Amino acid sequence: MMKLRDKKFSIAIIIIILLAIALIYVLYLGPTIQGYFIKKETKAQEQVINTIVDVVNQQGYVVLNTEKEQIILVKYQQPSEQPTQPPAEQPANVPTNQPIEPVQ
Repeated sequence: MMKLRDKKFSIAIIIIILLAIALIYVLYLGPTIQGYFIKKETKAQEQVINTIVDVVNQQGYVVLNTEKEQIILVKYQQPSEQPTQPPAEQPANVPTNQPIEPVQ
């Protein structure tokens, strides 16, 4: 039969080994595994966005459905810049949107 002192020593060794494994996981394996999953999620998000952009470029729009809403993404083409012309002067008899002052 093992002596009590030998049992305590073996239990202490097991506890130290378990703590060392936990420390390795927390400091190295955990962040490595999380980093791997984050990279995969980022890559998947980029692929989804690129696919949506491709569909918009091909069709001119894409419809995204949720349970309650419908979102329509449309390709926006910015108008080319044309030289701006000064606004034409309004004739005197054209009403404006300014309030009329009461006559006294």
